[in-house]
Amino acid sequence: MRISLSGCLLVLISLPVFSGTTAFVNVNVVPMTNEIILEEQTVLVRNDRIVRIGQNLDLPKGTVRIDGKNKYLMPGLAEMHGHTPVPGGNPDSEFVRNMLFLYVANGVTTVRGMLGAPGQLELRRLVQDREVMGPTLYLAGPSFNGNSISSPTQAVERVERQVREGWDLLKVHPGLTRDEFDAMAVTASKVGIRF
Repeated sequence: MRISLSGCLLVLISLPVFSGTTAFVNVNVVPMTNEIILEEQTVLVRNDRIVRIGQNLDLPKGTVRIDGKNKYLMPGLAEMHGHTPVPGGNPDSEFVRNMLFLYVANGVTTVRGMLGAPGQLELRRLVQDREVMGPTLYLAGPSFNGNSISSPTQAVERVERQVREGWDLLKVHPGLTRDEFDAMAVTASKVGIRF
């Protein structure tokens, strides 16, 4: 299979769109590690990982080839403190779809969402299942703060609940007592979630 692209090439490799093996051939690579452009390269991608970059690579049988002649390829960008849209009652709304598409259209392939809002776990599922186009979402649960936590026991319970619910990290705001913070931190370490 051969795909030709016109105009500027902005390929979002870390999106959960690619499966199998894809090769971007004759493409100019912007590596982001130095102020250089690697001209006429082949970038071999397996599922969502770059496995090789070079010239004249042997491509496995069945590789999807994308012609990148006179185009540029760069790694996806990451938004590390994103306030992804609050889906409210409908994580599949046009507004939410448009916001997530804008991330992708501008090269942002990963967002660490920091709101912990209701509906965001469902939104992540919709993106993972390819029902909504959007970046990979890593989501913080509802905030630990002086208004949401009133005892070390409550801090422990909230950590355990957020892990069960499937949040990726804990968000901490001011207002916790030292004992509440320590209980949250120790429990987070035990169950393997970052904060």
